[in-house]
Amino acid sequence: MMGEKQIVKFKVFRYDPERDEKPRYEEYEVPYYRGMKVLDALIYIHDNFDPTLAFRYSCKIWRCGSCAVMVNGDARPACRAEVEPGKEYVIEPLANLPVVRDLVVDFSKLYKRFSGLGPYFVTTKPRGKEPARVPGHKYEDFIKVAGCIECWSCISVCPVVKVAWAEMAGPGLMVALAQSAFNPLNEHDVLPTAFAQGLYCCTTCRKCSEVCPEEIAVPELVFEKLRAIAVNKGMGPLPGHFVPKELIEKTGKSVARKDMPFLETLETEVFKPEGEPIDRVGLFTGCLADYRLQPVAKATLEILLKLGIEVVVPKDQVCCGSPMVRTGVLSVMKRLVEQNVKAFERFGVKTIVTQCAGCSLTLKKNFPEFVKMFLGREMPFKVYHLSEYIVDVLKLKLKGLKEMKMKVTWHDPCHIGRGQGIYKQPRELLTSIPGIELIEMSKPDQCCGAGGGVRSGKRELSDLIRADKVRMILETGAEAVVTECPFCVIQIRDALDEAGYKNIKVYYLEDLLRSAME
Repeated sequence: MMGEKQIVKFKVFRYDPERDEKPRYEEYEVPYYRGMKVLDALIYIHDNFDPTLAFRYSCKIWRCGSCAVMVNGDARPACRAEVEPGKEYVIEPLANLPVVRDLVVDFSKLYKRFSGLGPYFVTTKPRGKEPARVPGHKYEDFIKVAGCIECWSCISVCPVVKVAWAEMAGPGLMVALAQSAFNPLNEHDVLPTAFAQGLYCCTTCRKCSEVCPEEIAVPELVFEKLRAIAVNKGMGPLPGHFVPKELIEKTGKSVARKDMPFLETLETEVFKPEGEPIDRVGLFTGCLADYRLQPVAKATLEILLKLGIEVVVPKDQVCCGSPMVRTGVLSVMKRLVEQNVKAFERFGVKTIVTQCAGCSLTLKKNFPEFVKMFLGREMPFKVYHLSEYIVDVLKLKLKGLKEMKMKVTWHDPCHIGRGQGIYKQPRELLTSIPGIELIEMSKPDQCCGAGGGVRSGKRELSDLIRADKVRMILETGAEAVVTECPFCVIQIRDALDEAGYKNIKVYYLEDLLRSAME
């Protein structure tokens, strides 16, 4: 009815450690108005229902960061979290921090760690009468990380902090170190501190960036840049990271071969579909699909052909360099960029498709910068992840697929989910297979612990992170896990096998699609 007030339901975490045996949730109905934020709702609850509700806020102008809470499982400043009519909200205190009362958490441990990081700015130059003049290009990186408002949302969602905060300071504190490292006037070297505080513990899952109210790309701007500086100073990478570097220098691929490489089995490099092609693309296989997961590369090629695509598969393509970029080993990138551009340009392709999450992210986000740096021109290709290409570019609805009765759950790889915004496309393809029942796990996009060089450099930490993913998979009761990243496939398969659940299968989406197309 016109004029009828809309009501929004809030379930709020309540707990006083001095009085309560355990936490509880209380429900409130709050009248909605346009532009309402979660902080407005909390103030309304406090003023109209329960004045004992404890929560923090200071400025209410989006800058202080003090009001951050968990909203439906994700951290964000309450003053920025928009309220939508018709939705229900669960409000909880920031995770990974002890609760003082209700939504108020204890930051003392965090601030003690913060203060122990050492000096942030040191200069031996005498103060002049005029402000210091610094060329713009020298403080570009500093400006990008200087916007942190210390809301600590990133600390509450970091999968590494959750299982090993003692080993890594956390995203927010690394941002503080990056501010010091990138300040062109600072003479203090913070790299030894960053290294000791877990510089190589980050999986680059991008969860911190997702919740950051200032949209700071922490993995790229902080961890990867600091790692590159550490490598140049001889502090990095970790011992386990030298293996892929040496393999790339020797074979062009970042992993050791297992069985006959896919590219070596090909009798030609140009594959034509039956009938007139509807498009022409280059297939970038990636190292793992070429050397370890050959059936995935074969399935990808056959899927594209069945969809009417002419496919070019250069045999001289090499690693995209993703493992090197993530660990700061950039010395090999010039060779990889030059070789890959040459390999695909000789066929005149304008579009590259890959089924690898790490490859598609690197080719999209990192290659344009490297191509400009090393070749002095713009990136000559448009890059798509396979599911993105089928759903968004071809706009195809897969029909006539063979039935496959199976209860499955989907794992969102960090590099295609948060890295590229690809969530709905693989689900659309998966559920187009008759008989597939998709059961979503509680957090399908939670990192499995394989990325950022953590699996190769810090295996014990990687195993701790993946344990939570195993728990979520088991809770679904699914017969199989499906994903679209080779590292995630191997990581989750190992995790389930070692936990005693070999009966739960792990599939690459392309394998299922190809089987359903027969």
